[in-house]
Amino acid sequence: MMRLLFLVLIFLGNILYSQELENSNIKCTYLTKFLIDTTDANSQKEEMTSLWIGKKSSIFKSDQKAIYDSLTKESTKNSIKNPINGRIIIDFSKIPKAYFNPEVFKSENKLEIYDKIFNATYAFEADQKIDWKLEDDTKIISTYKCRKAVGKYRNKNITAWYTEEVPVSEGPYTFKGLPGLVIEAYDDKDYFHFTLIKLKNINELIAPIRNIIETDYQKFSKKRADFQNDPAGAFFMATGKTLTKEQKEWVEKRHRKDNNHLD
Repeated sequence: MMRLLFLVLIFLGNILYSQELENSNIKCTYLTKFLIDTTDANSQKEEMTSLWIGKKSSIFKSDQKAIYDSLTKESTKNSIKNPINGRIIIDFSKIPKAYFNPEVFKSENKLEIYDKIFNATYAFEADQKIDWKLEDDTKIISTYKCRKAVGKYRNKNITAWYTEEVPVSEGPYTFKGLPGLVIEAYDDKDYFHFTLIKLKNINELIAPIRNIIETDYQKFSKKRADFQNDPAGAFFMATGKTLTKEQKEWVEKRHRKDNNHLD
């Protein structure tokens, strides 16, 4: 009886959750280039990221992250159904990993950013908006006539090329608020570079991440810095497992190189 009641509550909760959301009108796919380690030019990665836009909301996230999440869930189900010698073995090593973690959910005028520290996802409201300066420069990008805008986002100088041919005040990440869709955007060091490669009409649910830890940017930034300063210690706190000397060296080397952040 209690289990039935629990399932009913989950079902009703999912209905209420979905009723608050809307479907997209268009999907914009960007080729996203970014450095993992700002001290190493060879650490550049490329991923497809997408922006789903509706009338009142939008979400921006990595395509590969969505694929990875789906494949890991499927792999876990298969492992549970097909144990080997009585043991459930879960191995995600052959599933291509997503490196671009941030997601941005816009609802009305609120921007919420989702990002990961180790194995936990945090959500915090964007506490800064870019004060764009519109310039006279124009150029053609992907057949669109674009105009130039520059602005500052925290410690990064951002250049955006937007088009009024797509009259939505949207763009990748938090690069929004211009009189048209952002077609290309990058910082002055080119640590991050977004270029639109495809735009199509599509009707899909715009849904933010669930099961997150609510916080604010200052707390998130401090927690991330603490993790990067002592990743082995954070691993122990999360799992209760003590690493060997070799494992500790690998974990510290791996996570301290992950130092390029958009925020």
